Amino acid sequence: MKTRSSEDPLLPTWALAATAFGALIVTVGAVTPPGAALAGGLQRFLSFYAGVFTLLTMTTAVVTGVLASERVLLRIHHRVLFQGVHRAASVLAVTFVVAHLLVKVLGGVAAPVNVVVPGVDPVGLGTLAFQLMLVVAATGVLRARFARRARPWVWRSLHSVAYLAWPVGIAHGLTAGRAPANWVVLGYVLCMGAVALAVLTRLAVSTRPRRIGHAGEGLTPAPERRPAASRAETPVPEPRATVGDPRGTRVAR
Repeated sequence: MKTRSSEDPLLPTWALAATAFGALIVTVGAVTPPGAALAGGLQRFLSFYAGVFTLLTMTTAVVTGVLASERVLLRIHHRVLFQGVHRAASVLAVTFVVAHLLVKVLGGVAAPVNVVVPGVDPVGLGTLAFQLMLVVAATGVLRARFARRARPWVWRSLHSVAYLAWPVGIAHGLTAGRAPANWVVLGYVLCMGAVALAVLTRLAVSTRPRRIGHAGEGLTPAPERRPAASRAETPVPEPRATVGDPRGTRVAR
């Protein structure tokens, strides 16, 4: 089984080819009356729900990104799974936000200048969130280059913009356009709760004191090996006791 490297392209070649082919089919089909009606229905659907899909996929990307590098609660195969979901959700979030912008501009709801000029009004906040998402997507694609140049801190700093793009997008969704329905507000609350829970979990695990063991702790000690006795260490027998002899010699007992 081939292990995916960080230097591999974000999307495989077949996925890009399938996307281009699908776009061509939609463009050609829109020329016919049935295709035009279908394209109009798709545009209305995306006008209402593309922003909702952007919120859901972006929230999934933030939650999995916060927890993907956690080494205490997650095993290595769990972290790989979280990283895969994080990348897929990020790609979908950018795709849906681009669709959201296109249908709003084509429908006359927003002007083309609103796509590039951010502001503090509800529409300008959406533009700012979109631009921050582009920064996050670019740093995700260029991650391998930052790693090769031994500057991971630069990548982390730029990629952390996601934590700013997400609340700006939340503020845009709650204030722009029509008043949100109750189920939409509930969806925003659930998304905020999911991100808050992920951040609190990460902080709780990161700030928990960890016991640092000594080198070799927990290992079974090897049996003690005694060196072989040398000739100098060979014990010398004690002399036997002797008694006096009347003839002047000493005789051993």
